[in-house]
Amino acid sequence: MDTEEVPGMSDDALRVQVVVLHERLHLVDVRVQRLRAESLSEPPFDVHSIEIRSSPCEVLIEPPRFAVRVNQTVELRRSDEQALAEIEVVLVIDYTLDDGPDPGEDAISAYVEHNTYFTAHPYLREILQNATLKLGLEPVVLGVLSRDRPRPTEVTMVRRVSPVSVAD
Repeated sequence: MDTEEVPGMSDDALRVQVVVLHERLHLVDVRVQRLRAESLSEPPFDVHSIEIRSSPCEVLIEPPRFAVRVNQTVELRRSDEQALAEIEVVLVIDYTLDDGPDPGEDAISAYVEHNTYFTAHPYLREILQNATLKLGLEPVVLGVLSRDRPRPTEVTMVRRVSPVSVAD
């Protein structure tokens, strides 16, 4: 979020609001609301590209509840761009919000954009890796996060090594 777009709002003022919001929030639960994993082709799978799409987060504030829905879809494709598999995950991240003034919309947007995905990321990574294995694919691993980028910039496939027979 660019605070220059918010009339009368400086970067420092927004940071203070986000810090105050963060101090009032307590993580209660992270749960899967929807999980869909579908193989769209028959083996053998030769994955050439992986596309990750994230929908905008949805926020629900009903004090003391503060919930964020995170939606991520991963599509694995062959070299001709035909889809091999698709995995969709929707997580709900539930917080309780301590008493206090209603957080501003800009602070909520900034908090969700820069903090919520960090909470969701380990769950999304584990679900994606597990789902691709269950579909008979090489496991897909989401890369690490960095504070200057709100989403991973790297996705890798773990290539399995063929079993080698051992002579007695």
